[in-house]
Amino acid sequence: MTEAKKDSLPPIGKESIVQQVVTRIIDLITNGHYKVGSKLPNEYELIKEMQISRNSLREAMKILEAMGIVEIKRGDGTYVCSQINPNTFDKVIYSLIFDLSTSSELLELRQVLDESIVRLVITKITSEEIDALEQNIRNMRLAINNNDTEAAEEYDYEFHMLLIDACKNTFFIRIAKGVYQILKQSIGENIHLERVNSLAPDYHEVIVECIKNKDYTKISEVVSNSLLTWRERI
Repeated sequence: MTEAKKDSLPPIGKESIVQQVVTRIIDLITNGHYKVGSKLPNEYELIKEMQISRNSLREAMKILEAMGIVEIKRGDGTYVCSQINPNTFDKVIYSLIFDLSTSSELLELRQVLDESIVRLVITKITSEEIDALEQNIRNMRLAINNNDTEAAEEYDYEFHMLLIDACKNTFFIRIAKGVYQILKQSIGENIHLERVNSLAPDYHEVIVECIKNKDYTKISEVVSNSLLTWRERI
């Protein structure tokens, strides 16, 4: 196995030391500084380069190992895992989302994510999947008419899960569902608003029409409109 680069790293700040170390190492892995399967610098080197205590480094490594990102081999060293556990994505996504500093960043994330989902779905969706989306919209309207906000909330979430599954990209599905799981409560609370109750099925219907017509020019507009009330609440 190749050993990771030993270039000097910027020192870690004083607040939330362990979390900062975890985030820094994840960043170094994702940007290719530490390659998959490579051995990390030894404990002494990391402590010196990051200017942290041994306890902080060891706690961070325990977290990274629990997340399935690194493997600690006793008497040998610490390696970047060659195969990442799928559950790791949820934990990393959770960490990244809660690192977003403003509501505008969160909105940008969901806007880009939803637009990407629709673009993928347009090229891959089947007639059966379109039928399922349209049935979901009918079910949601019925729940709203019956003043069943809990059912409406579930149908709203189900609509997004159906869309995500229809993109048929395993890696993207994992990421998108991880993001939506974290945002589920916020999105669900939105459905309890009277104005959103009446508008949500209409927004979903427009998205489905955009997909059926393969209208790439309207993707950004229909997604932005569907996020309008959620945008006002975050």
